[in-house]
Amino acid sequence: MTNASLDTRPLVWVIALALVGCAVTILSGMAAALTYTGFEPVLRSLGFTLQHFRSVHDTFAFGWVFLGGAAVVYFYLYREYGEPSAAARKRIVWNVILWTVAGVGIVVTLLAGQFSGREYLGHHPIFSLLIIAGWFLFARNYFERSRRLKGRPVYIYMWSVGILLFFVTFIEGHLYLLDAVSDRPVRDLAIQWKSAGTLVGAFNQIAYGSCMYIACCINGDDKYAYSRPAFALLWVGLLNTFANYGHHTYHLPQSAWIHWISFIVSMLEIVILAKVFLDLLALRRASAATNDFRVSDGFLRSTTAWIFLMLTLSLLISVPPLNALIHGTHVVVAHSMGSMIGIDSMILWAAISYLLWYLVGADHPVVSGARVRLAIPFINVFLLVFWLAYLIRGLAAGWIQYFGPSAPDFSVLIEDTFPLVMVVSGFGLAVTVLWMLAHWLVALGPLARATTVTAARGARPAESLRPIEAVTVIASEASGDKSDAGT
Repeated sequence: MTNASLDTRPLVWVIALALVGCAVTILSGMAAALTYTGFEPVLRSLGFTLQHFRSVHDTFAFGWVFLGGAAVVYFYLYREYGEPSAAARKRIVWNVILWTVAGVGIVVTLLAGQFSGREYLGHHPIFSLLIIAGWFLFARNYFERSRRLKGRPVYIYMWSVGILLFFVTFIEGHLYLLDAVSDRPVRDLAIQWKSAGTLVGAFNQIAYGSCMYIACCINGDDKYAYSRPAFALLWVGLLNTFANYGHHTYHLPQSAWIHWISFIVSMLEIVILAKVFLDLLALRRASAATNDFRVSDGFLRSTTAWIFLMLTLSLLISVPPLNALIHGTHVVVAHSMGSMIGIDSMILWAAISYLLWYLVGADHPVVSGARVRLAIPFINVFLLVFWLAYLIRGLAAGWIQYFGPSAPDFSVLIEDTFPLVMVVSGFGLAVTVLWMLAHWLVALGPLARATTVTAARGARPAESLRPIEAVTVIASEASGDKSDAGT
C-alpha cells in the first residue's frame, strides 16, 4: 500500500450542497405548516400561500435524497479509486454550480408564484435542463470509473440502475409539455403518477445502495452486499419502480390487475427491505464493539422501526375500500412524509454521519458528541407525533366524507386540534434536524476551503482503521463465488 494525499474539497462541496438541500426542505416545510395557523392571513397578505411553500418543500425533498445519494456515490469513488482526474474534478465543480443555480432559481420563481402545476415537478421546466445537465456530469463521473457490473456488490447495481433510471423518469415527468399528453386529462394524470412513482424508485435505488455500502463499511465486511436478500431487494425494487404507481390510481379507469400487481410488488419490496435491515443490524451487533459509529447506528436502527411502521400503513391504505375512504386526505401525506423522513432521510443521515467520521475524525463532537447522539431520539419522538397528527387528521376527514353531516363530534374535534399538534411537533422536529445540520455544515466549513486526507490506498473497510487512514477497495477483491448470489 502506498500513501496518497486526497484533495477532498469537491466531495465536501457535494455533501454541503446535500445538507443545504435538506435544510431548505425543512424550512419550507415549517413555512407550509404556518399556513394552518393564525399566521395564514399574514402570509397571504405578503403574497404567500400553502401552494408556494408546498411546491418548494416537495421539490427539495426529492432533491435532498438525490443529492445525499450523489454525495455517498462520490465518496465511494474517492475511496475506491482515489482522487479524481482534472476533468472529473471540473465536472464535479460544474455539478455543484448547475444544481446550485437550479436550486436558487426554483426557490425564487416558486415563491414568486410561477408554478408548473405538476406534482413534485412544480418548478419552471427551464431549471430541469440545469438539473439533468448536472446529472449527466454526475453519471459521466460514475460510469467512467465504475463500468463493470459482473461480480460487483449489490450497491453498484443499485447506483447504476438509479442513475440511469433518473434520466428516463425525469424526462417522462415532463411529457405534459406535449399537447398529445396535456390535452388528455386521464392520460396526463396516469403519466404524472407513473413518472412520480418511477422517480421515487430511482432515488430509492440510490438511497438503498448508499445504505448497503455504508453498512458494509461500518461492519468492516462487504459479504452481505453479495447475498441473496440484498439482490432480491434490488430486483424487486426495480420491478416496483415500474409498477408502484398503480395502487395510487384506483380512482382512474384502469384494469384491476394493474392495481393488484402494484399492491403485491410494493408490499414485497418493503418486506425484503425490512429483512435486509434486520440482517444488517444483526451483523452490526456481531461485529467488534466500537463507539465510533453511534450516530450512524442510531439512524439505521430508527430506519428499521419506521420501515415496519410504513409497511403496516402501506398494507392498510392499499386495500381498495380503505383507499377510497382516505384518498386525497392527510393519510397520504402521512405515508409520504413518514417514508421520506423515517426511511430515506434516516438512511442518508446515517450515511453522512459516516462520511463525517471519515473526513473529520471519530473524536470530533459532530461524530461522537453526546448532544448529536441525543438528537436522534428527539427526531424520532417529534416525527412520530407529527406523523400521527397527519394520520389521525386524514382518518377524521375520510370519516366526515363518508358520514357527511351525521359524522361524530370527535371527528370535528380532531380537525380543530390538528393545526396545534402538527405545528408544535413539526417545529420540534424541524429545529432538531436544523440544529444537527448546522453542526455538520460548520464541521465541513474548514474542509471546504482547503484540505487533504492522507489515505492508505487499497485497505478494506474495518472498524479498527481511523477515518483518515483507510480507502476501501471493495469489489475488486471479491471472490468469484460471491457474485453467484446476484446473477
